[in-house]
Amino acid sequence: MKKYKHSKEKKPTDRVGFYIALSVCMMAVGFAVWSVYTNLESEPLQDDSSYFSTLVSPTAAVAQDMTGVTEAETAPATESETQAETMPPTEAERGFSISETKPPHEGSEIKSTLQAVLKVDDSLVYPVKSGSVVKEYSEDAVYNETMKDYRAHSGCDFAAGEGESVYAMCEGTVTDISVSELYGTIIEIDCGDFYVYYCGLSTDTAVSNDDTVSAGDTIGAVGQIPCESDAPSHIHIEVRVGDKLIDPLSVINSDR
Repeated sequence: MKKYKHSKEKKPTDRVGFYIALSVCMMAVGFAVWSVYTNLESEPLQDDSSYFSTLVSPTAAVAQDMTGVTEAETAPATESETQAETMPPTEAERGFSISETKPPHEGSEIKSTLQAVLKVDDSLVYPVKSGSVVKEYSEDAVYNETMKDYRAHSGCDFAAGEGESVYAMCEGTVTDISVSELYGTIIEIDCGDFYVYYCGLSTDTAVSNDDTVSAGDTIGAVGQIPCESDAPSHIHIEVRVGDKLIDPLSVINSDR
């Protein structure tokens, strides 16, 4: 008869080792699960609704970012602050021109200086006897000795002593007599297609509003020009045709 070999039986110690290893693995897994759970409890999940709300309304994210900003920083500008930003510049700040305060004739837009000069049909006379020019008209910025800055010189200055007579440069109608903090007393004369502004007169003028004058008539006397007080005594003249200022010398004693 054949002899069958019986399989070798496992020892009890092998079985004990297997169960010990299995127990260690289960404890490790349990510890890992416990650690994750405790971490989740200590740091609660963020509400997902805030995330989706930023997708629907971006202003929500801006509102969150604005936390911590003071009320003073977010308050709207006061009326005084808004007014300060929108207030027009003063005469001194913008290089004041007399004629800028006066509206041009309706439908009298002039596109070139030459057109403006040609619209002055009359040959104007000098406003004072000397006819000597202290400072010429200049569209470019020139130095102002009194104001200590650079600005366009929108008129022409004629030398004349204080109290000396000032004459109308052409026929026209006196439309305004005013006082400027920079240019003193100003007489405005409407000459039809253009205006002439006589600046720096004494307060005692020889004409009144609506008076009609002819070339050479006395309209007043030389006074003070505060914004040009450091220059020799003179009268400041501006000529405007439509919406353009022109050089007074271009229409004085002009040969047409």
